[in-house]
Amino acid sequence: MSNPIRMCIVCRKRILKSSLLRLQYRDSKLQVFQGSGRSFYVCEQCKTAPKLSDSVIKVCKLDKKHKAVIQSTLKEIFLYG
Repeated sequence: MSNPIRMCIVCRKRILKSSLLRLQYRDSKLQVFQGSGRSFYVCEQCKTAPKLSDSVIKVCKLDKKHKAVIQSTLKEIFLYG
């Protein structure tokens, strides 16, 4: 049986899917993946990376003025799941 491998959007390392956090930007909100739609992955090491919010903005094709909102939402997701 194969183990799926996905890429972290920050460090671009290829890691087992089970080791990554899967997020999505849907309905103008950043959230944990809900089961359908486009998503992206973040590894454990990059959860505290300074350029995480920039990578999320790039992947979600957002304006840089949303950076503060993205940073606070990421902090909330990492704390509460």
